[in-house]
Amino acid sequence: MNYKVIILSKKVLDGHVKFDLTAFLNLLAKNGITLTNLSISSSLDLEGEDNLIIFTENSELDNVIIENINKLGSNKKLYSELAVKFTNNDRKIIFLPVDLGWQELLSQILEEEKDATRKYCKFHLFGTNPQSVSKQLEGVEGISYRTYGDNLLTDVYLSYEGSESLIDDKQVKLASLFRDNIYSENDLGLSQIVFELLRLKNLKLAVKDSVTGGKVLSRLNEDNEGFSSVLKKGEITTREGVLDAEKTYLAAYNFLKDSGSDIVIVLDGEFDKKGLSSIIAVGDKNSILVYKNRFNAKRKECLEMATTCALFHLTRKLRQNDFAF
Repeated sequence: MNYKVIILSKKVLDGHVKFDLTAFLNLLAKNGITLTNLSISSSLDLEGEDNLIIFTENSELDNVIIENINKLGSNKKLYSELAVKFTNNDRKIIFLPVDLGWQELLSQILEEEKDATRKYCKFHLFGTNPQSVSKQLEGVEGISYRTYGDNLLTDVYLSYEGSESLIDDKQVKLASLFRDNIYSENDLGLSQIVFELLRLKNLKLAVKDSVTGGKVLSRLNEDNEGFSSVLKKGEITTREGVLDAEKTYLAAYNFLKDSGSDIVIVLDGEFDKKGLSSIIAVGDKNSILVYKNRFNAKRKECLEMATTCALFHLTRKLRQNDFAF
């Protein structure tokens, strides 16, 4: 289904309210919605036949609806007394408060729009991009999909004709296309998966980071209440000497032993004019693996990618016993 979006808010125009465009686009993709146009305006025009999502300030929501009631029709549905959906000759117009919790409201509304005859699945991928995903899906018949990509991570939301068989062959086939990149088939992020695996397997983690300035530890701590219960030791250091894989391996080996932890991850790296060369060592008493990565981007983007890489490699190590999320 296609929607146009209008943001009708002085607070957004003035910068007093921040509209989370990233979360909005991801939510549309998750529900199979195509965004045909997005505009920020000070006036509302309801002419035409397009489906619309209209954001405005909560204090102005009733006034905007009343002013345009003759064009909205009488078929309406209220959601938590904050959002309203009007349906008029199959045209849908949704009003949402831009300055309140619109994400949960919109999720509820769009969930109702899904075709009951189709099945839906999602894959969260590491190390690929929407263009590569689209190429992999070429030739797969009977599917519709949306992708959303950011910082080495790509979310793929798919729908297809439902199957009555016990094993969903279509979903198995789709999953096989991305088997080297999938880190989740639900909405848990990498840092949340790391925490849940550590907690379920009763393992303690040690982190030594001379690259991201503590971003790995911050991400784990901010996304997971009680993360301190699975953290044995965390060190933010400055790098010394030449960047070398063997040196990073030895640092991980020694840090694992000295910290008394079950799992260790050590990040080292070096910036130059073009970007970041990084080395990540992750392991336990049985094995330590070393990964080399090169990121050609601005410093801030490099730090985000290095953090994401570290969490992905940590997830792979923790999943050796086939815990799945």
